[in-house]
Amino acid sequence: METIAAFGDSVLKGVIYENEHYRVADTSFQKICEDSFGITVENKARFGSTITRGEKIFEKNLELIRECSGQYVILEFGGNDCDFNWKEISEDPDRKHLPMSTIDNFTSTYMEIINAIQDMGKIPVLLSLPPIDSSRYFRHISRGLSGENILKWMRNDKQYITNWHERYNIEIFKMAINCQVPVIDITSIFLEKKNYSRYLCEDGIHPNEEGHKLIARAIEEHVKRKNISF
Repeated sequence: METIAAFGDSVLKGVIYENEHYRVADTSFQKICEDSFGITVENKARFGSTITRGEKIFEKNLELIRECSGQYVILEFGGNDCDFNWKEISEDPDRKHLPMSTIDNFTSTYMEIINAIQDMGKIPVLLSLPPIDSSRYFRHISRGLSGENILKWMRNDKQYITNWHERYNIEIFKMAINCQVPVIDITSIFLEKKNYSRYLCEDGIHPNEEGHKLIARAIEEHVKRKNISF
């Protein structure tokens, strides 16, 4: 059975949010794909991981990557990188606030990981980001904080959250093109739905178990279309 290493955040980890608690989904897209392709995924994704934290985890697992029989290494980052410290924004919406990872830091660090994987003779495979629900996410991040101040910082446009998140998603596709590495589009299969929010958790950002089935389907279709074998 082929073994593949994977690095990313809570989406890749399979975390879902239900009844105000986080847990790993019983049927995450990783588990579905393992069964579908007959592979084992050494999943080193971590909840809350940004690209900077991901690089540190990656560097600690170089030997694991070399020992994996598969030629592919899965990467999924961006959802936390584009996030902000909402408590600080709530307390002072008038000053400048930076995301967890600036675009420049996100792309430069991501490409360092991509290049390191290629230098090891492996093939990095990037996953795009699932879309988010701005209204749900706004309710989630503003709990116990000043939603009025956070909305003021957003110039009274909750859609800003979705737009900013998509800004990082676009960078993932651009990096794949520039580095000439595969990228699997797990975004479009959500956007094709008339109400993709029903595939997201209460927090508006994590795919629910039905959302994980969508992601698995997108990956399976990509593998079939590209005639990839394991």
